[in-house]
Amino acid sequence: MIDCRAVTARAGTFTLRDVTFTVPAGGYAVLSGPTASGKTTLLETIAGVRPVLAGTIRLGDADVTHTPPELRRVGFAYQHAYLFPHLTVERNVAYGAADEMVARTLLDRFDVAALAPRTVTTLSGGERQIVALCRALATRPRILLLDEPFSAIDRERRERVRAIAAELHAELGATTLHVTHDESDVLPLGAQRLEMRDGRIVSRDA
Repeated sequence: MIDCRAVTARAGTFTLRDVTFTVPAGGYAVLSGPTASGKTTLLETIAGVRPVLAGTIRLGDADVTHTPPELRRVGFAYQHAYLFPHLTVERNVAYGAADEMVARTLLDRFDVAALAPRTVTTLSGGERQIVALCRALATRPRILLLDEPFSAIDRERRERVRAIAAELHAELGATTLHVTHDESDVLPLGAQRLEMRDGRIVSRDA
């Protein structure tokens, strides 16, 4: 479960204000809204990257409002990937994973196993996003935060990657919050929908 109650946080001069919503355990929510409306800042606040100035965040049964990021068991895939440039693809995915076999299995499942020995600086934007998604999943997170995770993947490959991601959501049961501008990125049937504008949640369908 992701439960935000009257959350306020700040990124530079931008402020999230009174953000309240709940994604039930094992649920999938899609967060949309215009550029600079606060979507990435919200993900970072849930992950613990940005401090909460007011309100509370609960992940599962725990109040994590002031819990360090490394103790939250959150997987985070940024739009721009933010991979470790000094590590190979395989070592990036294995970072934080229970064992290296998990990394190899995910790379194989997303059909990018051939990239394993390469450095991430040699990858295309779409390949970097797939590797970032694998890295987020490799930790077997209870909470998964996705920030435009398919935006750089070419159209032909994107449909397959989305399908695999949907399969893994069903298998792993991670509560997921997915930021996107692309309506076709709504993966599971019945995904919860949220809309953000000017740092506030302005609509929700559940």
